[in-house]
Amino acid sequence: MPRSLAMVGRMYELTEEASVAASVDVVWADFTDATALAEWIWPPRFETSAVVDPRPRGAWELRSEVAGLAVLATVTAADAPRSLQLAWRWEGEPHTTDVEITLQPAADDATRVEVRHSGFESGEERESHVEGWSNCIGRLVERHA
Repeated sequence: MPRSLAMVGRMYELTEEASVAASVDVVWADFTDATALAEWIWPPRFETSAVVDPRPRGAWELRSEVAGLAVLATVTAADAPRSLQLAWRWEGEPHTTDVEITLQPAADDATRVEVRHSGFESGEERESHVEGWSNCIGRLVERHA
C-alpha cells in the first residue's frame, strides 16, 4: 500500500492508500455504517463498537472497552459516497487532528481509498498513527478480498 509522510508548516501528516475490491458505495458503507465499521476498523479481539452519523457535526466514534481505546471524532464534511472529513480526537487527549477519507472508482468495480491524517504536533505522534492506519486499511482490503 502506498504511503507518504510529510511535514506541512509545523504540523505533520500521513497518507495511506489502497485498492479495495468493492464498489465505492460498498466502501462508503464500510466507513459510514456503524455495524460495518465496527466489524473491520480494529482487530476482532478489540470487540469494537461504533456510533456513526455521517452528516456534518455528526458523531463518528469508535470504542473498545477491552483495549481501553476510544476515538471521539466529529464529521466536519461529507460528500457521499466520495469523501468524509473528521475532526479526530482520542478520548482523554485534548489535541484534535484532521482525517480525510477519499473514495474513487477504480478498474473492475474496485475503489481507491485514500486516508489523509494531518495536524500531528510531532513526528512521533504521526509515527504512532502510521502503523494503525496501515493495519486498518489492510483489514478493509482483506474484508473484500
